[in-house]
Parts: sequence; structure tokens; C-alpha cells
Amino acid sequence: MNESQNNRQQYDNEINLRELIMVLWKQKIMIISVTLIISILVALFSKFIISPVYETNLNIVISMPETYITRYGEYKLPISTNGEYINLIKSNDIIVNTIKDMGYNDTQKVSVQDLKSRITIGEISDNANIVQNSFTVTVSANNPEESLKLARHLYQNYIDFMDVMMKDRAVSYYSNDFTVQIESLKNELSKTREVLAKDEELLANTPETINQKAAASELKNDTTNFVVLENIINPNYTALEASIIENKQMIFDLESSVELYKGYMEELEVEQAALDKYYQSGKTGKIEASIMDVVEVSIYQPSEPVAPNHKSSPSTLMNTVIGGVLGGMLSVFIVLFRAYWKKEI
Repeated sequence: MNESQNNRQQYDNEINLRELIMVLWKQKIMIISVTLIISILVALFSKFIISPVYETNLNIVISMPETYITRYGEYKLPISTNGEYINLIKSNDIIVNTIKDMGYNDTQKVSVQDLKSRITIGEISDNANIVQNSFTVTVSANNPEESLKLARHLYQNYIDFMDVMMKDRAVSYYSNDFTVQIESLKNELSKTREVLAKDEELLANTPETINQKAAASELKNDTTNFVVLENIINPNYTALEASIIENKQMIFDLESSVELYKGYMEELEVEQAALDKYYQSGKTGKIEASIMDVVEVSIYQPSEPVAPNHKSSPSTLMNTVIGGVLGGMLSVFIVLFRAYWKKEI
């Protein structure tokens, strides 16, 4: 009994599958037509409607040192890894200046986030034991010329931003450091002058020599067995003289250090004025500050970017294939649904 039911079920399944195949075969013209129509529409839409995307690659080498020697001393840079430096290429100041240079605000409304989405930074190694200094930044646009122009402006604004940031940080660091140093030297100078004044006062009241005979005559002990000199140099007087000379030399050194740091501060004020001028100009143009040129020698392109000769997306062929697959699935569903609705299956 069970074997008979199983055979019957298998026969029904074969009939149902045969019915489905026959329904699809009868409507093969429709299925092929719908598939071709959708594929052609997708191909036309992909080729003529969707804006093409062209990508230009920027190859950037970054080898920033941990410390940099300036005329004011050793300066420790604020960022420790090259990966952190390359990530700054998406900073708001860089993007805003790039939008201005490209003239996007005159022809189209491009926000900071819009432009950021068109910039892709290549893979950055997270291995602490590997020092990565070569990076690829990809920028995209609607035509090859615009893509190349965008890449060039982005890189130049990145270099300008890094240069200004490093100089600004260095000027602030040294200004604060020299201010503290000058105050400390002035305090030490004031204390040394007080000590000098006291020593000079003591020296004025201290005899230069000591009369031993007069001192011995005041003693009750018999000193006939000793040779007593009449006058000898007073050791206290000599010690005070040495202390005065040492303090005067210290005061001279302290005053020289104060004058040196004041000279540095005047130079830093000129550097700060150049930075202020740059900021007041809207962060455009070349900065005149020259406190350090670490960016100029540590960030560079091994080769100039070139305009792409073919678009990166959309892929007309891939979209056509996807459209054909979706069109075939849709047409099969329509045929089966119609057959089911008409109770043909």
C-alpha cells in the first residue's frame, strides 16, 4: 500500500514538473523578449543616463620623523605614525579649499561630505612592527580632466595644510617654552642679584687682612714658641671675593640667556604674524613662516598623477548581465503566475 502511494506521488511530481516546463516552453518568446528588453534598457540607462566615474590615483610617500631639529632646538612632532598623517588629507580645511579651487560652488553645490565621499585612502597597515610610508589616495569625478585636476588641487592643499599645521604647532610650542624659560631665568637672576648685594655688603665690612700679633696679645697662653706674622690675608674676605666673582659671572650668563630667548621670541612673533596673515587671508596662498620645513622634505609624490583613460564605473557589461538575469527571473515569474491564475497548472 505504501509503495503504491509513493509511486503515485512520484508520478504526480513528474507531471507537475513537465507541466511547468511546457508552460515555460510555450511562452519562450515572451521570456526571451522580456529578458532582452530589460537587458537593453539597463544597458542604455547605464551608458547614457548614469554619470560615469573616473578615478585618479595619488601616490604619496610620507616619512615624517619623530623629532625635528630647528634653530631653536629639538622639536618633537605632534603625530607619531605616517598613517595618521595621511588620514589628515580628509580634513575639513583641505576639503573646503579644494572645493574653492575647483570652483564647485560656482557651478554646483558640493558639500564637504560630498567631496569626502569621493576620496578614498588605500589600505593602511595596522602592524606596529611595520613602518608604512607609501600610500595611495584615489579621487573620483565625472570626467578624466576633472578627476586629474581634483587630485592635483587636493594634494597641493594637503601639503599647504600640513606645512601650516606643523609651523603653527612649533611656533606655539617654542613661544610657550621660551616664555617659561625667561620667567624662570628672571627669577633666578633676581635671587642671584640679592645674594651678590649681600656679599658685597659683607665684603665692605670684612677686613682684608688679620693682625696676628694683636690677636695673640689678647690671648692668655704663652706664644713665645711660635712665629707670629703681623698681618695675614683674611680667608673670609677671599671667600667673599670668590663668591662675588662667581655670582657676577652667573648674572652675566643669565642675562645673556634672557637676551637670547627674547631675541627668539621676537623672531617667533614674526613667524606668528605670518601665520596670522595666512589665516586672515582665508587660509589661501603661500605661508611666509619659515620656522621649519619638515613637510617639504618628508612628504612627496614619487610620480605625478595621470588622467584615467577609462571610466571606473558604471560597468555597462556587468549591468547588462545583471539586467538580463533579473529580466529572465521576472519574465519566468510572470509566465508562471499567469498560468497559475488561468489554472493551466
